[in-house]
Order: sequence, then structure tokens, then C-alpha cells
Amino acid sequence: MWLSERTAARDPDRGECMVGVVTIGGARPSVLCEGELRSTELLHGGALRLPRTGDELLVVRTGDGDCVALGRVGGTVTDGCENGEVLLTNGEGSVKIKNSGEIILSGDISLTGTVKINGTLLINGQAYVPPASAATGA
Repeated sequence: MWLSERTAARDPDRGECMVGVVTIGGARPSVLCEGELRSTELLHGGALRLPRTGDELLVVRTGDGDCVALGRVGGTVTDGCENGEVLLTNGEGSVKIKNSGEIILSGDISLTGTVKINGTLLINGQAYVPPASAATGA
């Protein structure tokens, strides 16, 4: 009854924001807010992290009644990140794009395909010099 009255009192031309807990994660998460919102749309701007069960998400109900999940609530600000820099983290891995253009990868890194290096390859701060046998193709 209370939920029906609350829904009826809502202005249909006005959207609203809610924070909810993910009950089913993935690309079309279900989020528990005022009730369970099933199969919400995820809004992302270039980077996408699929929410897991238990994550808190900010959910916006549009004037049409559609629900859009905007992102995770309660992320921590990492020390050492400056305004304008991008930091993507998930578990033990991270990608940091600095204002200088430098990209810092942390965690186990696997490369698949062709790797092209134009510039200097440094290993532990020292310029890499291939062995003589690699230069001759032997």
C-alpha cells in the first residue's frame, strides 16, 4: 500500500536519483532501491566496470520511468592522483593515465598480438640493448 501511494505521488515529468545495492551484477544489473529495479541500463563514458553483487550504485529514474545506473558509490580517492588524471582499478590491477601522457600499469600484465616500441625501452631504469645474436637474426 505504502509503495503504491508513493509511486502515485511521484511527478511523472520529473526524474529522481536513488542509491541502491546491486542484487544481480553484470551488464544489466538489478538494484534494490525503493524496490528491486531489474535489468537497469548502465551509463558509462568510455570506461566500463560491471557492478558486482553488493556494490552501491547511483540510479536515476528518468521522466519516462526508465532507470539508468550511473556508477559506483563510495569509491576512495587515491593519494598521488592529480586533477585531470585517470585511474582505473579493479582488485590488484590498475591503469593510471597521467597528465603528462605517461601510462602506468600495475599488476600482472599479459600482451597479446604484435608489440611495437618506438623509442627507448628501459628495464629497471637501464636502456635495453639486444644481444648481438638478436641483431643478426641468428
